[in-house]
Amino acid sequence: MADRNQEQLDYFLIICVVLVSLAGVLTLYTQEANQADGAGRWFKQLSFVSIGLMSLWFMSRFNYQLIGSYALFIYFFAIVLLVLTLIPGIGYLPSGRGARSWIKLGPITLQASEFSKLATVILLGQYLVLREKEMHKITVLIIPFVICLIPMLFIILQPDFGTAVSFLPMLFTMLFLGGADIYHIGSLLTFGGFSLAVPMYLAFSQLTLVQPLIDLLRKENKNELAALVSQAQGKIWLVLDGKKASGLDIPGLQNIKNVQLIREAAETVKDEFGSIGFKVLSNEAFMVSIGVILLLISLSMIVVRIARGSQTLRKYYIPFGILGLSLLSAVAVHKSIPFRENQVIRLTAFLNPDQFKQGAGYQLRASKPAVGSGKLFGKGFFHGEMTEGRVPHVPEAGTDFIFASWAEQTGFIGSVFLLMFLMLIPLRGLQISFESKDRFGSLLAAGIVAMLFFHIAINVGIVIGLLPVTGVPLTFMSYGGSHLVMAMTAVGIIISIKKRKFAN
Repeated sequence: MADRNQEQLDYFLIICVVLVSLAGVLTLYTQEANQADGAGRWFKQLSFVSIGLMSLWFMSRFNYQLIGSYALFIYFFAIVLLVLTLIPGIGYLPSGRGARSWIKLGPITLQASEFSKLATVILLGQYLVLREKEMHKITVLIIPFVICLIPMLFIILQPDFGTAVSFLPMLFTMLFLGGADIYHIGSLLTFGGFSLAVPMYLAFSQLTLVQPLIDLLRKENKNELAALVSQAQGKIWLVLDGKKASGLDIPGLQNIKNVQLIREAAETVKDEFGSIGFKVLSNEAFMVSIGVILLLISLSMIVVRIARGSQTLRKYYIPFGILGLSLLSAVAVHKSIPFRENQVIRLTAFLNPDQFKQGAGYQLRASKPAVGSGKLFGKGFFHGEMTEGRVPHVPEAGTDFIFASWAEQTGFIGSVFLLMFLMLIPLRGLQISFESKDRFGSLLAAGIVAMLFFHIAINVGIVIGLLPVTGVPLTFMSYGGSHLVMAMTAVGIIISIKKRKFAN
């Protein structure tokens, strides 16, 4: 009985993966059916599905415990691939724009960052098992962060910020399930969130104030200054803060008098059009004062705890201390790291897409109507007017925004069915994680589940305008071989964990 269970594949999980993958192929086919170029991306995607299924089958027969034994080697090999993408002549940029994320080997192109995700999950699982009894110590969490930060750094250099950020949900999920202190995890999340979110919000608010600043200058008949601001756009705030704006060479902005006049107008615009949140968070003196006060309160509690030997104050001094550090860090990041305008637009356009007519703002203003136009039952296959054709109205309709194409053609009912099968995959993986016979198998499956779940949730959230546009593909559906093969390989590992739960 045990041997039969050990050899049995998880057909439920495989069927879900196959159905979603074929839905992706079908969607690509409907987008290209009217083109006279022969077999297009849909045919290549079908080939990727076949390769992925072979990898899934192979990994399901491979002992996952051996994967753990070679975790460090697999991780270093993935890092080498990431380094190769940065070398001119080896690193490949298929579209001539975006991130140099691919390695070209003859007719084959490989996106190294996708496989580095799986390699990172494997090494994290092995490390957390080895340090299981010490996870309550915050110093033990340093190594997991280093394991994630190394590939994230190389991916950011490509640059591919969206893929780099996708490592963090996997990390925090595995730390939580690995037994890390919830206060430590919450502290790290708070610190990182404040340090990035506050400066990004301030940069976004400044971008939304550019047009009111231009309008005010024109109203005051300062048309020459308005023209300077119109040319500089979001970079004008760097100039007003006395920082160097790369790529900005406008002679009029080198005139100190002009800059001073624009600065005075900018202060008026901030007072009149700036939100309360922007006014508070941009007040550096106030932010630093609050941060220092919170740190002093935290230190006072620590002293009292040491003096009395009590543990009850711990749940108070950790939040106060982390919040204080986070506020100070946010001010430091805002002053020292100028975000590029395209980065800000990409990550914040979902808050108000109408403010940004190009790039991420345009993508969101196109994808949401496409999803809504499907109504209850959809327009039918081959009738997706907004997502079909050589140049669809929705950009990246076959890759990052493929869910918009499916929703337009199948409507609310079809979208619900697709999401149901998509979510059944990580749910089944989570069940296998809980049933695993050993700690490594449980953590490895949980890390893979986190990777799959957050890709699905983030992509769908992006398409319907709830999350920033970060370039995260829809797992098993979006066009592309590297992510698909990696995801199916990961599913094969989950099946291997399930098959061996009865093994001796």
